[in-house]
Amino acid sequence: MYIVVIGAGAAGSYVASLLSREKQDIVVIEQDEEAAEKVRRQLDVAVVVGNAAVPKVLWQAEVQRADLVVAVTGVDETNMIACFMAKEIGAKKTVARVRNPEYHTGYLQVGATSPNAPRKVVRSKGLGVDWFVNPEIEAAREIARSLSGLYVTHIDEFAGGLVQLREFKTVSPAVVGKALGQIPFPKPCMVALIARGSVEILAPAPTEKVEQGDRLHLLAARKDMDQLGALFEVPHGAPRSVVIFGAGTIGFHVAEALEKRGVPVKLIEKSAARAQEVSAKLKRAVVVQGGGPDRELLSDEGVANADTFIAATGDEALNILAGLVAKDLGALKNIVLVDKPEYIPLAEAVGVDVAMSPLLLCGEKIAYYVVHGGAVTVALLGKEDAQVIEFLVSPNAAMNGHTIAEIDWPKGATVGAVIRGDSVAVPNDDMPVQPGDHVVVVSRLSAIPLVERIFKSL
Repeated sequence: MYIVVIGAGAAGSYVASLLSREKQDIVVIEQDEEAAEKVRRQLDVAVVVGNAAVPKVLWQAEVQRADLVVAVTGVDETNMIACFMAKEIGAKKTVARVRNPEYHTGYLQVGATSPNAPRKVVRSKGLGVDWFVNPEIEAAREIARSLSGLYVTHIDEFAGGLVQLREFKTVSPAVVGKALGQIPFPKPCMVALIARGSVEILAPAPTEKVEQGDRLHLLAARKDMDQLGALFEVPHGAPRSVVIFGAGTIGFHVAEALEKRGVPVKLIEKSAARAQEVSAKLKRAVVVQGGGPDRELLSDEGVANADTFIAATGDEALNILAGLVAKDLGALKNIVLVDKPEYIPLAEAVGVDVAMSPLLLCGEKIAYYVVHGGAVTVALLGKEDAQVIEFLVSPNAAMNGHTIAEIDWPKGATVGAVIRGDSVAVPNDDMPVQPGDHVVVVSRLSAIPLVERIFKSL
């Protein structure tokens, strides 16, 4: 695919890096010469220096032949204008990163000609944008979803939620030192990845032994996840009290979601004006104005008695520090926001239960537009060197009627689940594939183009 990435900030650089590792043909447009040169040095991509809101620059980047344009500058309006012009010039698909929740609804209301006249509704596609991506809103949703079960953990869902990919940390001595093939899993599942410090083992063999502190990424039916998680972690249940450090976009939307569930929430916000604004919008949450992650402040605000502490300021170092202080005070679980996805294993190695990057969630949304062959859902796995992809088997796919073993899967790709109707199966080699099946595949980035070909219609 020929892909144009607009913006070489943290988001643009990350997206360009991710897509270039998938062997896509990438061009980055960046107005700042220093940022453009940095991308040129670090990534195997072409770079055009200029303002993407200027048609001449878009023509220079050959947007007219782009399969996908991803606009991820720090300015919402620039991203939308660039997508609009790119679509007019000839780009096939466009994705705009936006931060303003007003844009994230997917439509805009244009003022009427008179007070009684109906307002005109302009859909995003009418603006030249096929998809809006709001990393902050996605992060808030992910945090709220992770707090909905017995375990505070990352969750990716497939087949409309019938299948989940979840990460569990090994703390139970019952499984430490045992090979995967020796563990009596109570329900069928696939161990998609073992993260062991800086080492990651994709689709580990049954002979692989589990070590203390390993993080296992399990792929299984949603209804079975609580039983499977009990093998590795101690269940805590849904939180009864949550403290959120930082009342920005993410902190506010998490608090709003938890409020609707009846969970007591307290927000700590440095800015007095923002604290007052958020307090007026929330119905029951307590909002207090406070500075840095001072131990005395967090103690006074009841962090020691909180089931979950969430650090969601715009400063990742501050978030990690606050999360560790909260855990030391007695909070059962901590969730920390970091900027760069590569900081996730580092944060979790020093005591963070769940580290989350809005950029990673943004990358997952964009990765969906890059995969062909009937892809339905895409999730990044581990250090983003692998993906878990849900494919829908078309009636004309060559794989129809063949068993899992008969299909020529590329090295680095493994089938993790097959969903047929409402039934979820972790397949064996003898299971045949049928039209309408949803097949979830765990694959290295390098193998994805070959996996796509398997699912393409004849």
